[in-house]
Amino acid sequence: MGSLIIAEKANVALRIASSLSEGKVSRVKVGASTILKFQREGSDYSVLSLRGHVVELDYPKELSSWRIDNLKRLVQEKPIESVKIKGLEYALKKLNDENSSVIVATDYDREGELIGVETLRIMERNNGIKRARFSALTKYDLVQSFENLTDVDYNLAGSAEAREIIDLMWGAALTRFFSVTTKRLGGEFISVGRVQSPTLTILVEKEMEIRNFVPVKYWDISIVVNGTKFNYEGNPIKKKEEAERLLEILRGNSAVLVKEKNDKERKIYRPAPFSTTEFLRDANKIGISVERAMAIAETLYQHGKISYPRTDNTVYPRTLSIKSILSNLSDSYLKKEVDHLTTHSKLIPSRGRVETTDHPPIYPTSSLKKSELKGDYFKIYDLIARRFLATVAENADVLDSEYAVETGGLKFIYTATKAVNRGWMDYYPIVYYQEKRDPELKVGQEANFTEPKIDEKSTNPPPRYTQGSLLEKMEKELLGTKSTRHEIIQKLYDRGFIEGNPIRVRPLGMAMGESLILNSEAVARPEMTARLEQEMDQIAGGSKKKEEVVEDSRSMLSGLLDDLIGKSDRISEKFYETLKLEKVVGKCPKCGSDLIIDYSNNSRYIKCTGPSNDFFQYLPKMGKIEVTDEKCPVCNLFLIKVIRKGERPETRCVDNKCSYNTSRETFGKCPSDGGNLVLRRSKMSTRFIGCSNYPNCKVTLSIPQKMDIIPTNKKCAIDDFPMAIFKYGKEEVEQCLNSKCSSRSGKKSENSK
Repeated sequence: MGSLIIAEKANVALRIASSLSEGKVSRVKVGASTILKFQREGSDYSVLSLRGHVVELDYPKELSSWRIDNLKRLVQEKPIESVKIKGLEYALKKLNDENSSVIVATDYDREGELIGVETLRIMERNNGIKRARFSALTKYDLVQSFENLTDVDYNLAGSAEAREIIDLMWGAALTRFFSVTTKRLGGEFISVGRVQSPTLTILVEKEMEIRNFVPVKYWDISIVVNGTKFNYEGNPIKKKEEAERLLEILRGNSAVLVKEKNDKERKIYRPAPFSTTEFLRDANKIGISVERAMAIAETLYQHGKISYPRTDNTVYPRTLSIKSILSNLSDSYLKKEVDHLTTHSKLIPSRGRVETTDHPPIYPTSSLKKSELKGDYFKIYDLIARRFLATVAENADVLDSEYAVETGGLKFIYTATKAVNRGWMDYYPIVYYQEKRDPELKVGQEANFTEPKIDEKSTNPPPRYTQGSLLEKMEKELLGTKSTRHEIIQKLYDRGFIEGNPIRVRPLGMAMGESLILNSEAVARPEMTARLEQEMDQIAGGSKKKEEVVEDSRSMLSGLLDDLIGKSDRISEKFYETLKLEKVVGKCPKCGSDLIIDYSNNSRYIKCTGPSNDFFQYLPKMGKIEVTDEKCPVCNLFLIKVIRKGERPETRCVDNKCSYNTSRETFGKCPSDGGNLVLRRSKMSTRFIGCSNYPNCKVTLSIPQKMDIIPTNKKCAIDDFPMAIFKYGKEEVEQCLNSKCSSRSGKKSENSK
């Protein structure tokens, strides 16, 4: 009899089999599952690949009705387990009989351990069990892990199972309560979760802080000396009169005396190795959402390009060979950087604050050429590889030259800065440092100054959270885990609570958040969730039992529901009061009632809230909508502004059929069937021009996305397509709409007819 290896995913299973067998792998079918078979040192091995969790939890059918009166029973009910993958039970039972031992080789974290234990339960296996633990899918790492097998960590699996049960319990009970209470059922249900809701509350409170912020005016005075702007030492100035008085003093002088120049050296310390949170934060800084960054990192890991991407560790273990990784990277597109690094650095890695023993920080495990990965996949790999280089490079040395000059008894200051040694900044793309030119003045020197002026400014509200900074806040508040935080943030987008990055809370999110803050501190605040996270850590450490923590959570939730049910009317009232206020964008031009922006069935619209519903207009699906105070010159309704990423804001009449819009969106007749060629948008908001007789006529024309295109009522003499004016920056070119027309093969200036 042989050994059965349980892998979490198909490509991981193949890498395990290939690494342990020198590539000699065969495939056989066992039921609906494909099994990889190989021999190693005279022993037979079979590898079964799963697809994540094999068991799912749910409540009995009799509790499927969303009613307030059965919520307490729901909390007390034990969830039912069912196997997710059809035919898996048969395959596992057969493989169990055919193999004398089982090696769990799922991801080594809480979820991976639980997946392994779930599989063992289905097999009813309780002996001959071992665990392979690895942090990278390279041949070396895999061979080492299978030559040093350990035991399955049932406590670690228990902590993951406790979280799964508790999250189902809290999510089901609270989602049903708030959805029924606010009468938002079906596709418009209100999603509430143990981690999701306090995360939303953090964003809502930030939004409230920004809205309540009252800007305060202040004034700055500056002069220009030797081409460099010097600022008055007394900035900011609180009164305009004082600023004007000082400006008069400056106008009575024309030269400054250089009083001081102090040179100071400082270091800009290299970054720590990548934990999951740090990685996702920096991925977000280069324009990739945390959800997508994590999905790409998972794919790169499964293909052996990077180490395991779910880790809190910020200290490379001593067993990790820095020189081997650099040697590997020297065969890649980073050869020049590696050669420079090995010449100019001692190759002693930086250390972060958190050191764990499960997985190392994220690092590159394979070299590659630029052509091997495209788009965001290359950006993520490059970010991880360059972060590794930065962690073993030297600190940067910077020279600051602080100047102080004086005129009319007023002191002005400026600091020049120059990198004496760029160190790690030569390797990493995210560097918050900018050199400032040195005016090269000497102490005791007199120099003329120009452009004395006052700048009126205002204090700024606190910045909104980005996805990256929200991740850091969640980590600080113990909300979620390294494996789940990015998923929680994505859920808030998917549920319609938030939008954009920096993150702006949408009306539904504000209504939900304010209702929670005023009526349920336990759900709104992170303390309860943080307490449960600590208890799950205690399960993993063996100091608490899974059943004990689940029962504690049941008791907590049951008491919370009693409190919430007693506040049902208050919650509903506050929810709709806030929702209405958030959605109001103006007054109905017909009856004077409030106009609101609302959403339904993947569409959005402006509608009147009056009893007769006198006004209704669909809005563009993509882009932020701002209602302006301007009137449409054609129909006298109000104009709206549509703001889309990467495009100039579009101003249009709120009435979609108004000629103010149609005249700018209709370019002429289609030469194929005589229909109108009009501006359209795809589901992804990409602009194109298509025939109004679609689908009978399928003429479409691709157009640039970021420039203005203006109809001309002219035809191209070559292909009969309409002519239009294309605005290339300040240049306007009249040319055929059809990009394939021969008239457009020459230079821009020669394209018009």
